[in-house]
Amino acid sequence: MKINFENRLAAVDWIADYAEDEGQFEALRERLNYNYIYYGEYFLELEDETDEIVLFSSPKDI
Repeated sequence: MKINFENRLAAVDWIADYAEDEGQFEALRERLNYNYIYYGEYFLELEDETDEIVLFSSPKDI
């Protein structure tokens, strides 16, 4: 499903409401940035599975 946004603020507000956690928020925000840089539009293409980012506090956690 493709979701188009009028501007970055609308997109980030939608992401904040949709994201289940901080990792998913960051993943969606990065996809939004990528789409704007390469296509000049604010949009997201959502799939059945969502991206995840794991945040480590220090190298010893790896």
